[in-house]
Amino acid sequence: MMGLSAVSSDTPYYLGMTGMHGRYASSKAKSAADLILAIGVRFSDRATGNKEKYSPNAKIIHIDIDPAEIDKNISAYVGVIGDIKEILTRLIQKLTPQSHSEWLKEVEQLKEEEKTHDSEDGRFKPKTIIETIQNYTDENTMIATDVGQHQMWTAQFYRFRKPRTFMTSGGLGTMGFGMGAAIGSSISKGGKRTVLITGDGSFGMNLNELATAVSNELPLVIVVMNNGTLGMVRQWQTLFFDKRYSSTTLNRKTDFVKIAQGFGADAFRAETTEELNNALVKAFACNTPVLIDCKVNMDEFVLPMIPPGGSIENIIVR
Repeated sequence: MMGLSAVSSDTPYYLGMTGMHGRYASSKAKSAADLILAIGVRFSDRATGNKEKYSPNAKIIHIDIDPAEIDKNISAYVGVIGDIKEILTRLIQKLTPQSHSEWLKEVEQLKEEEKTHDSEDGRFKPKTIIETIQNYTDENTMIATDVGQHQMWTAQFYRFRKPRTFMTSGGLGTMGFGMGAAIGSSISKGGKRTVLITGDGSFGMNLNELATAVSNELPLVIVVMNNGTLGMVRQWQTLFFDKRYSSTTLNRKTDFVKIAQGFGADAFRAETTEELNNALVKAFACNTPVLIDCKVNMDEFVLPMIPPGGSIENIIVR
């Protein structure tokens, strides 16, 4: 997730995020690779899972400016310390173009397998919400998130095309980060439209900053994925703790539409794709903050998922 937007999703060989909640084709391809070029990564447990089973057939070339990162979590076949741009420039000069047609066929098969995991059941799903938002943005639109399921859905399904357009709290995982990040992103670009994708749990921690956004007349579009729960932890409780729910199922009576209107922002509620489209048309025509409260089923999970301490063998896709 930390590298999203560095490489355009339009790149032909782009497969998306890997790791615990990585895309299926991406994680499967990485596990089968014979060579991994790891550029500026830290091999955290969310990226590797079971380190003993991490890409067992791969030689790893690890490039980082910080020598402490080399061999810290995963042993490198070759560790290269220095500036990424300089190192890659020199490496490219030494390489001759190659084609790996058989491997590319295998990757295409994985992408086809991935498509079979999406259930088109007509429900108002997070994937649909993210893809609908994408229809109204361009490659320069700043996307901010808070932390939780909505953050992973954004990382999985939003197709970033320009560097530094994804404002998210990565390793720190700070709920409440998103509203401030969206405000800062908009101001840093001279008042450019910014989209905040958040959840009801995270947004509730810092929604008072709507006053700041309204006072400064910032063109923010705030999409709340409202499932009445602290969804990521509840997902773990469902899958790994026999549905023993503790402090996650909130079902608060908070009305985000009325709260936003009380702060002076426009606000809408969406429970269908049609309602979301109608709200987004109005939101993107407005030059002040607009909130859209999207009703999401609390049993929608972030999938695929490699369980903590697991490997690609344990991947959950449905």
